[in-house]
Amino acid sequence: MVCILLWWILKVLTLSALLKMTLSLNPDDPNVCSHWESYAVTVQESYAHPFDQIYYTRCTDILNWFKCTRHRISYKTAYRRGLRTMYRRRSQCCPGYYESGDFCI
Repeated sequence: MVCILLWWILKVLTLSALLKMTLSLNPDDPNVCSHWESYAVTVQESYAHPFDQIYYTRCTDILNWFKCTRHRISYKTAYRRGLRTMYRRRSQCCPGYYESGDFCI
């Protein structure tokens, strides 16, 4: 399940990068400025979830047919949704310039 989610995230990021390359300003243009932008991505992550495991052992308790109940904490893999902060570089026209197609004028 995690592999499928990671595959979809990679596919979306690749597609958005390709679209950005075809529909964006040229970062080598002297009138184009850039800045880093953060954004949140929802991901599914695994974690160790504790639970009380009951087991039985032999003992000297004659009233319980020589069987005693014991407890121990065990862990199982569980999943939860989490937020990850990602960063991307954004291009925009420098102050005093406006965007016209793929150029800053």
